[in-house]
Amino acid sequence: MKKNIVNWGIISTAKIGWEHVIPAIQKSTNSKVLGLASRDLKKAKSLCKKLKISKSYGSYEELYQDPDIDIVYNPLPNHLHIKTSLKAASYGKHILLEKPLSLKAKDIDPLIKSAKKNKVIIKEAFMVRHHPQWKWIKKFIKNGNIGSISNISTVFSYSNKDPKNIRNILQYGGGAIYDIGCYPTIISRFLTDKEPKRVVATAIKDKKFKTDILSSVMLDFGGIFSSYTVATQSNVSQQVIILGTKKTIVVENPFNAVASKPTTVVIYNGQSIYRKENTVKVFTAADQYEQQATAFSDHLIKKTKVDYNLKDAKKNMKVLDATFKSIKKGSWVKV
Repeated sequence: MKKNIVNWGIISTAKIGWEHVIPAIQKSTNSKVLGLASRDLKKAKSLCKKLKISKSYGSYEELYQDPDIDIVYNPLPNHLHIKTSLKAASYGKHILLEKPLSLKAKDIDPLIKSAKKNKVIIKEAFMVRHHPQWKWIKKFIKNGNIGSISNISTVFSYSNKDPKNIRNILQYGGGAIYDIGCYPTIISRFLTDKEPKRVVATAIKDKKFKTDILSSVMLDFGGIFSSYTVATQSNVSQQVIILGTKKTIVVENPFNAVASKPTTVVIYNGQSIYRKENTVKVFTAADQYEQQATAFSDHLIKKTKVDYNLKDAKKNMKVLDATFKSIKKGSWVKV
């Protein structure tokens, strides 16, 4: 690609798009939101006017057909991810696809084939891997500063009881594990550079929605455990604790770090459990969505190496598949 600016197209008027991703792409120095499509043209035009996007489309396919669009951002409900992305790829569009990529690992195979056939890049939108704090944490651990990782513990929760919300609709891929359990899964794989060998999980389901609203999961990485609890009908809470043989890292703003606010990591020295007697590291405010978009656009402009491809996404999905299987069986399941 000879140009220095990559044109992005957004499909749907999903909240995550207009609240986080679109403003982030617009802040990026190598990216531009050129167009937005909705099945409701009036909605598309209204949002385009509000966000100062020049092109609006009354269908997703109309956007795919636009030769000026380079990358498509797809934040549609989970069950629509594969079908719509296959269509976009057939028009030669690169795709940033919201997590989780699918509802089953095997569903990603057609997407892998399509990406190869159409020579396009398709990435899963895990913005956390682009945040400076996580890059620093991984390097800090890799350099042996906390000794060996023994365990990673995560709590991630919020409250959402709206029956119309896609996160509470079973056939749309709703529930805590699909929506937020994928984060401790991806971060554990990111930090360890390993794949879990087996998983055991249990869950409480909403009587009406039938989705998991409280789930506890343990991943066995062979000498390293990663355990997490996710909930969709609790208070807003997020924390990751990385237990090492020498020191412990506590990530206080792990996943939904606000772009305008700094993030904080506490390094416990292994001698004192009091925060004030340990090291507090503050990272300046950073927009992880913007850094995600910039990195993707650089794949096209600078031909940078694709860091996380569809094979990586399939590996993450295989862990989620095994997690649901374990809930049903009530025992350990091989990944």
